[in-house]
Amino acid sequence: MSQASKRYKAGHPPFAKLYIHPATRYTTVVAGQRNLENKGAKSLYSAVIFWVSCAVLGVILLLLLMRGFFSLPPEQAADSNDIHLYYSTGEAVLRGAVPYRDFFIEYPPGSIPAFVPPALFSGSQSAYATYFAVEMSLLLVLALLLVALAARKLWGNRSWLVPAAAFVAGSALLYPVTTVRYDPVVALTLAAAALCAAYGRPYFPLAYASLSFGAAAKLIPVLATLPLAALGRGERVREKLRSAARGYVVFFVVLALFFVPTFLLGERGLVESFAYQAGRGLQLESLASSVLLRLGWVREVNFEYGAFDVHGRGVKLAISLSPLITIALLIVTSLAVYREHAKGRLGPEKFPRYAAAFILAFMLGSKVLSPQYVIWLLPLVPLSAGGFAGAGVSVIFLAACWTTTQVYPFHYDELRLGLQPAVDLLLGRNLLLVVLWGLMLILPAGKTRESRT
Repeated sequence: MSQASKRYKAGHPPFAKLYIHPATRYTTVVAGQRNLENKGAKSLYSAVIFWVSCAVLGVILLLLLMRGFFSLPPEQAADSNDIHLYYSTGEAVLRGAVPYRDFFIEYPPGSIPAFVPPALFSGSQSAYATYFAVEMSLLLVLALLLVALAARKLWGNRSWLVPAAAFVAGSALLYPVTTVRYDPVVALTLAAAALCAAYGRPYFPLAYASLSFGAAAKLIPVLATLPLAALGRGERVREKLRSAARGYVVFFVVLALFFVPTFLLGERGLVESFAYQAGRGLQLESLASSVLLRLGWVREVNFEYGAFDVHGRGVKLAISLSPLITIALLIVTSLAVYREHAKGRLGPEKFPRYAAAFILAFMLGSKVLSPQYVIWLLPLVPLSAGGFAGAGVSVIFLAACWTTTQVYPFHYDELRLGLQPAVDLLLGRNLLLVVLWGLMLILPAGKTRESRT
């Protein structure tokens, strides 16, 4: 007799395990429905908390920025050289003048759309400054929302608040420049790219388009395309190359929409604007300048090219070495990215940290390091890692923001004279940026939302 027949004889048919009592089946269905309802309720509750918290943070950020703007003296706000340039550019465009041909502008063509809207509502430079501050503040509030969404996607519902709070604190600490420079445009494009990278490859073309708009405004976001092109955990090199090729097509098409008409209409003006930037000297706040100041080698500080440049022993050498140092820092950063790529660990959570690393490499090696450059890091450094590592690096970044404001504007006059504590504050700020660059290369990323689930 077969084994099945024996079980059948004993009252245990072979299909007995497949039988489910109706009462048990009903209980299971009800429990499943309750689980779905509980998950739905928790998801709705989490979404409500998130959006309400974002709204509160946005209002706080807007109030802090406008309060900071109205506390600035006129020479740093309405009467500053930057606001005068923005105002004259916006007014000239509204009169029908062609940029770079009818008037000179030192910035790339993507910056002009930021200068025109405040001119539509203002009748004086003072009023223009206020409207421009509102515009930049709103852009930063929008960037805050994108950072919060990216952090929620990468690190989870309980971890997004730290990057968002760091963004608010950093923006508030940098109030002397956040509302009177147009660099929040660049921060917004980098925040949008970080969010698109967090949502994966289908959104990469939007990330490239956002970075292209940022590059049209201030060139520097082109560096963030390098880690974006390398993203992809466990993907084949051919797939990455194909995706990067499509992305760069989008990038250069958007870039051409700004530069080609400007080049054709502006005649030689666009080329002259790049030559103007290339001819700048060693700026007072650069890393090389802070070292020379500490050594006591700076003999003179002059106002040139819209900024203060240093002259003295070692300045010409620093200027000549600046491109080589910048290239070396970019190569080291590229090697770190390649290391992660070779190990198959270059997931979307790595984009903010390596984008920040490339930008920091440029800032540290460049002969110009204006205080508003730190705004570029606002959407990237807080997103560079999760958990305690992310909180720790955010604290260091906020220290860099604080010292930046201490240097400009609070101790800027002393710095121009080479006096303490201004010199040590500048050197300390630049060393903090060096530390941040190193941390971007070695910092543990932490557990992402996907790895935990």
